[in-house]
Amino acid sequence: MRQFNYEFTRVEDVEVALKAVYGYTSDHPYKSILFHLYSIVFDDEQISHVQRMIRDVYPDASIGGTSSNGDICDGHLADYGMVMAVSVFESTETCTFLFDCEPDGESALGNRIREVIDSTENIKAAEILITLKTINSHTILNEAEKCRNDVKIFGGGSANVEISEIYTSVMNEDSISHAGVLLITYSGDDLVVDVRHAIGWKPLGKDMTATRIEGKRLYELDGVPATQIYSKYLDIQANDDFFSNILEFPIMSTQHDQHVLRLPFSCDPESGSILLAADLDKGTKVNLSYGDPDVIKGDVAELVEHVKDFAPQAVFLYSCGVRRLYWKYLINKETGPFSQVAPVSGFYSSGEIMRMGKYLIEHHVTLIAISMREGEHAKAQPTGEGDKTIEMSEEQKMHGQISMVRRLATFINVTATELRQANDELRQAADTDALTGLSNRRVIDKVVRSTIATFKTMGIDIVLGIADIDDFKVVNDTYGHAEGDKILVAISDMLNEQICRIPSSLIGRWGGEEFLFMCPRVSIEEARDLLDEIRQKIADTEFGAIGHRTISVGMTEFKNDDSADDVFCRADQALYEAKGSGKNRICIK
Repeated sequence: MRQFNYEFTRVEDVEVALKAVYGYTSDHPYKSILFHLYSIVFDDEQISHVQRMIRDVYPDASIGGTSSNGDICDGHLADYGMVMAVSVFESTETCTFLFDCEPDGESALGNRIREVIDSTENIKAAEILITLKTINSHTILNEAEKCRNDVKIFGGGSANVEISEIYTSVMNEDSISHAGVLLITYSGDDLVVDVRHAIGWKPLGKDMTATRIEGKRLYELDGVPATQIYSKYLDIQANDDFFSNILEFPIMSTQHDQHVLRLPFSCDPESGSILLAADLDKGTKVNLSYGDPDVIKGDVAELVEHVKDFAPQAVFLYSCGVRRLYWKYLINKETGPFSQVAPVSGFYSSGEIMRMGKYLIEHHVTLIAISMREGEHAKAQPTGEGDKTIEMSEEQKMHGQISMVRRLATFINVTATELRQANDELRQAADTDALTGLSNRRVIDKVVRSTIATFKTMGIDIVLGIADIDDFKVVNDTYGHAEGDKILVAISDMLNEQICRIPSSLIGRWGGEEFLFMCPRVSIEEARDLLDEIRQKIADTEFGAIGHRTISVGMTEFKNDDSADDVFCRADQALYEAKGSGKNRICIK
């Protein structure tokens, strides 16, 4: 296999490149020749001209290509025009198929792709270039992935010079489609293909659930309009600048145990929805994500090392246009190192396709490296073109850095506030009885012991008591636990209202139908009068169908030589006495 890569800004320059390739093929026998055309700005007429020029020289050549958001030639971002990548195969056969997609014809088209792959003799790899924005790629890939699983499959979504634009194209030898799929098959005994990817984006914040989504339009996350999520956490507003501000913060999900990014292309302020580059299933767990430069560089460096170890004769890079916009003037730092391994070509896409296990997964904001060789490991063929400098003003550099830092600072501030609120709620939940809203036993036990220890040296009166609802088991057995809970809540509210009339007093649910209370700075007589008042009020109250209920109360006062356990024990004994002497009364120990 021999690879030649050329970049053009004018159609007229193609003739010179074809002469150079023809000079090589005249002296070297070959099985097939494949021309990849990646074009960021050439229109249909110019592309058709290039197709004719190639066929004039190579009537039997395979041609496949796509419009792009940027072209890659020898590892660097090419000047605006077209990149022509020429693969001369010694023993591999290539064939192209261009399928226009009829309305609602995605399923049938996916089946057709599967049939072609399964019927191609000795096939080793298949490439899919697709107009992602004009057809349902999810349905097509779901059907195509049912093909034989020993075939390497890779590809990408056609793009436009403006990444958010819908008008894109794919092409073969003599046709151009704006709503279709180009399939390229690679067949041969000696062909070896390796497909790997790098992401580098990390999940940001808590998991959320896609609670409302229709096709590619995401309406709600956790029941909240999707645009409000971006507004709240990242200060990205639903306006004309939404897409340019959101580039660094795509949505991350997990599909078939793989991290997959979904880029929002646009928003609808009225409905609060965002249009994604590809479908998500309702109920999918997602995160916001952000591009960490160090993580991205680390992932790409690992990918470069893997490509080196594979030792290819050609490398194709299919990278998301968002990565190009993310790195800006530094983008060649990401793709350039591959040019030290072998000739490199490719394009910036609207989505990246690769087979992972038995699934065809459509990625976004991802870099895919396709390495090819015929036969054994090849010697390195560095081109030395990868570090081509891209000029950018200092103001542009600073603006991007400030924007990212400001949005991450907003996220940190909002999530820190949410964390504090969550911690407060957890603390309250841990300290509170869920049914009555009173302090639970753990808290009241701790407070009472602490108060007794403090007041012991100060000689301050403390009264401790336990109130118990009489014959409560009968209520549950007769009317059910739901009605029993209503009684518990009603009586706890009445006790709490009465006891809280004493400053610094405390009441909590001690367990079951028991309530423990503590009244500091009052005598046992004063406390008894207060509790007798509420005891009588409860006895006089009719609780719906259940009728009247009563309480029994056991009380004691703290003595200088008491421990906390002594006080608890005497209060419990007093309650036992009240229960045993007829109920609906107060006893003091």
